[in-house]
Amino acid sequence: MSDTDRPHDTGSAQLASQAPLARGAVLVSLSGAVFGFVFLPQLLGLALAGLSLARREPHGRRPAVLAAALAVAFTVGWAVVLGLLFKWWATSR
Repeated sequence: MSDTDRPHDTGSAQLASQAPLARGAVLVSLSGAVFGFVFLPQLLGLALAGLSLARREPHGRRPAVLAAALAVAFTVGWAVVLGLLFKWWATSR
């Protein structure tokens, strides 16, 4: 590929390199909506969000806080669902 064929937009490459832990934390926390009953995505999301905040990644504070909030919300939501399911199972016998 010659230099004239290459795109000159380096903004997207720079944006992709900023706050990879925070973006990963958001993705993992969102996967907790589907796979949350095992509680592993929430723990991983919280860990990645904590690492992102500890490293003070550029442009990573907002996604890291969002990931932590999502992980906590999904944990509470799945705990309520599982608690109601166990209560129903225990009283149906």
